[in-house]
Amino acid sequence: MRRELVLKVSIDANQRIDHLYREYARLSEKAEEHIKSMYDDFKLLGALGAAIVVWKPISDVIASTNSKVDSSTILFLGFLSFLIISGMIALLNLIKQSYAWYFVYNLQAYEIEIKKELDEAENSQIFNFNLGKKEEKFIASSYREPYRFFLIAGEVGITFIPFLVLCHSSILYAVIYLSLSLSGFLIFLRMFQRMMKRYFNKNYL
Repeated sequence: MRRELVLKVSIDANQRIDHLYREYARLSEKAEEHIKSMYDDFKLLGALGAAIVVWKPISDVIASTNSKVDSSTILFLGFLSFLIISGMIALLNLIKQSYAWYFVYNLQAYEIEIKKELDEAENSQIFNFNLGKKEEKFIASSYREPYRFFLIAGEVGITFIPFLVLCHSSILYAVIYLSLSLSGFLIFLRMFQRMMKRYFNKNYL
């Protein structure tokens, strides 16, 4: 009787860890899908940056074919369109980041339970991949600094290059564009910080 009870407990434990691992693997795949999709958004922003660079000569060609159209207006409307598109891509990317961190947050709970079932020590590196992502060292070196550099580079490309080009065409359009771009960037930063605070107590940006 005692042997049968021990065997039943062993089977239940094996079923539990099997269920935990299968759910862990499923959530890991979902998180990886969101991360890959985020990288695709970066490619879109790169293509958008290339379009911004070549928009000035394109707008000149368009203006030269129609004398009734003001070249500075075409230039401004083109840059404004690029700004709106980049904002939509950034917002979509932020949503994907939120989902990715949500999966990481839940994967940490599964790693804790799996380590308990395996009788692993608390400082063991077994099933510690996502648990390590809550450490400040990981956030600072692997996420904050690269992402901060990306935001600065993106802001320079999307805001200041069009602003300088517009300054040679129309100061009014340049000021309007700069105001809209900086306002959008500050809103994005605020939304990003609020998202991060849902999963971490510190401000990592």
